[in-house]
Formats: sequence, structure tokens, C-alpha cells
Amino acid sequence: MSDQYAGALKGSNDDNDVLVYIEPKKRAMVTISLLVGFFGIHFYMRAFSMCTAYIMADWNAGEYYSAGKALQTAVMVVATSVSARLIPKWGIRKIMGGSLIIVILCNFGTLLASNLPMFLIIVMLQGIGNAGLISNMISLMNKIWPPSKRAMWLSTIGITQGIAAIIVPTLAGLLVDRMGWQSVYYIMTVIQAIGLVLTLAMTPSNTQQRNYTPRRFDSIGTLIFIIWISCIVLACNFGNSWGWTSPRIITLLIVGLLGLAAFIIVEMRLGSDAIFPVRLFKDNRNVAYIFIQSFFGCAACMGQFVFVIYYMQVVMGTTAAMSALPFTVFSIGTLVMSPIYGALYKKWGKSKGLLAMCTLLVALNAFFYGITLSPTTSLGLIFFISAFGGLGHCCLVTLCYNAADEYLPKSRIADGNAVAYIAICIAGSVGLAIMQAISNAVAASKVSAGMEDLAARATGYETAMLVAGLCGLLGVVAALLLNSKIKENGAI
Repeated sequence: MSDQYAGALKGSNDDNDVLVYIEPKKRAMVTISLLVGFFGIHFYMRAFSMCTAYIMADWNAGEYYSAGKALQTAVMVVATSVSARLIPKWGIRKIMGGSLIIVILCNFGTLLASNLPMFLIIVMLQGIGNAGLISNMISLMNKIWPPSKRAMWLSTIGITQGIAAIIVPTLAGLLVDRMGWQSVYYIMTVIQAIGLVLTLAMTPSNTQQRNYTPRRFDSIGTLIFIIWISCIVLACNFGNSWGWTSPRIITLLIVGLLGLAAFIIVEMRLGSDAIFPVRLFKDNRNVAYIFIQSFFGCAACMGQFVFVIYYMQVVMGTTAAMSALPFTVFSIGTLVMSPIYGALYKKWGKSKGLLAMCTLLVALNAFFYGITLSPTTSLGLIFFISAFGGLGHCCLVTLCYNAADEYLPKSRIADGNAVAYIAICIAGSVGLAIMQAISNAVAASKVSAGMEDLAARATGYETAMLVAGLCGLLGVVAALLLNSKIKENGAI
């Protein structure tokens, strides 16, 4: 057999191992088109905190700062599940193009929002578009590209995320300072629009998944999930302003708690068809530990993601560009350390120690902010503290999924990954809302005691960051409790 024939045969067999067939000469352009839109979505997600601090300050609504992001994250969980079921049937163009259209429309909605409720609704809806594109990118790389080229193209996702994480916060800050927060939305809308045009122009119309088998969708569990998450988030963010004993807040809390109980019962009965594998918690304790570590590890990062940026802009009076620099330091640490931790895991094959260490680093990041942050804190100290979080953030990026691979039976690894992802999303919605509620309550008590409003709000955010640090320590304990002896429990 000639080398040329063997190479041709290998290439043919390689192409047979793709679930979504696109002509080889078109694959690169389709992928690049999707990456442009992917970058546009990450532009929004990295610039959100820069812009929101100014939007909330204009409305004097700092106590609701986290509400939009929390609601958006909750919706992203549901949208991720829905889009994952639809994209094999509908194809790339409809799901990815439709996601970008939703995001672009919501950009204009934000620019035109005249009040807080309108802003919150639009931000929440934007989560549908964010999830539709972001959540499907990795799986599409595996489906579009044959095995010999998957690793190379998968790496482009990390590169795109890294560029957005390092460049966008500072760029958005400079735009906010010089041209207003609206300019950020104009620029990212242009990028997203280019991605949309390229996706529609380059993607074939027939990109349904080969051997597609319809799966039952957990519509009841999804609806209940939205209800209980939304009620808890709204109650936490508006509890102080409406009054914790007001009928509206009590109703939201009751509906939220009853919804959570109903969600657990429904998901337990559905088993493998559930969007959240509750039954696996009972079968294998490692699932619970992965959930707890992912939840509290993400909660520990909320101080850096949300509160520090607002604190610097509103309390310390820094420019938007200056408040973005600590987040850039954080992002550089994440980008640099992720492959290092990946190499260490590949060499040692053990995730427990790495996971505990990374979670401890994000806990220290939050603790140090809670202890040292004040209106006169030096920028050098802030950058130093941000580095801790950046070094540890890998626990949320990759290591929690490595833990699922190492501590769960092979048949349940996908469920373990879903548990980790949903835990991160719940921490970014309910967890963030609870910390915001604590911050609001502390600030309100200080105002009642005679403290000036801005100083009271600063004290509230400092307390929230201490709570975030405690969350990180709980995540460390959960990581250390992972046990290889019960790995095969719950196998199917």
C-alpha cells in the first residue's frame, strides 16, 4: 500500500468520525466565524461589570448591582440545557445565529432601558443568547473536526477566551471613561454582528447531527428551576428595599423554597432524564462533594468578579479603566496557570490536592479583600490580592471537571460534569444574590446607626467579601473529602 493511498484512507476514516459533517475546505471558515461571535459574547461578559457599575450609579441602585447578573446566570443554566437538546436537530446556523441575534437585540434593549426593572429583564433574556453560543462551542469543535485536528481547534477556544479576559476589561474601562458606557455596547454589537453575518454566510444550512436520536426534554423540571431560582434571587436583592416582612418578599421566599423542594422531588423521580441528576447525590457522595466545591469555589470568586469592580469605581472613586486592571491581573493568572495545572494533573493523575489548593487561593483572595479593602487601599495591594484569585481560578475552569473524571464511574462522568457546571451557575445566581442581600443588610444597619450612605455601602461589600472567603473554605473541605473508594457507586 502506498503512503499516498494510506494517507488518503486515513483522512477518509478520520472524516467518518465526525458527528456534524461539513466539507473539509469549509470547516475552518465555519469555525472562525463562530469564534468571532464567541469573542463578541465574551466581550459582553467581561465588560458587563465595567458598565453596570455606572448604570447602577446613575440610578442610585447600587444595592441591586448583582441582580441582573444573577438572573442572567440562572437563565443560562436553562438555555444551556435547551440548546444542547436542540442543536443536534436544528443545526449550527439556527442555534448559533439565533443566539447572536438575541444578544444583539438585548444590547439595544439595554441602551434604551429607562428603568431598573426593564434593565433586569433585558439582562436576564440576554442569558439565553449567551448560553446558546458559549455552551455549544466546545461540543461543536468535537463534532465538526476529526480526531486528528480536534485538539488544535479546541485550543482556539481557550485562546479566544484568554484574549477577551485580558484585553476587554481594560479596554471597556477606557471606553467608559472617555466615551461613556454606551460606547462599549456599540463596539461589541459591531463585533457580534460581524460574527452573525459570517456564521449565516459560511455555515451550510444542513448541519444536523448524524444518527440524531430524540431525547425527552425535562420541561417540568426546567420550569420549576426557573421559578425557584428567580424567586430567591429577587427576594435577596429586593428584601431590604421592600422590607423582609413585606407580603411580596415573604411570597417570593415561600414560592422559592417550595419550588426548590418540588424541583428535588421531580428530578429524583425522572432519574437519567432530569436536567439535574439529583438521584446521583444519593448513589455517590463524591457527586455531592463536587457540587459543594464547585458552588463555594465560584461563590468565593464573586468578590473579584462583581463587588471589587463596583467598590473601586463607586467607593474609591477610581476610573473604570483603573478598576478593570485587577480583573486583568486575575485573568492573566487564570490563563497562565490553567495549562500548568493541566500538565500537573496529567503527570500526577490526582486532582484532590490541586483542587483544594486552588479553592484555598480564591478563598484567600476574598478574605484579603474583606479585611484590607477600604477607600484608601493602595492599588498595589489590590493587584497583589487579585493575583491569588487568578492563580486559583483554575478550580472552576478545569479541575472540577477533572474531579468528575477521577472520582466518578465512567458511566456517570457526564452527569458529574453537569453537576459541576450547574453548581457554578447556581453560585453565580443564588449565591451571588445571597451575598448581595448580606451586603444590603449590613449597609442598611450602618445607615440606621448614622453612618453616611457611601461608607455604609462600602462596609456592606467588605462583609460580602468576607462571606465569600468563608465559602471558599467550605469548598476546600469538600475537595478534601473526595474519596476514590466510593468511585464506582451509582454506576450504570
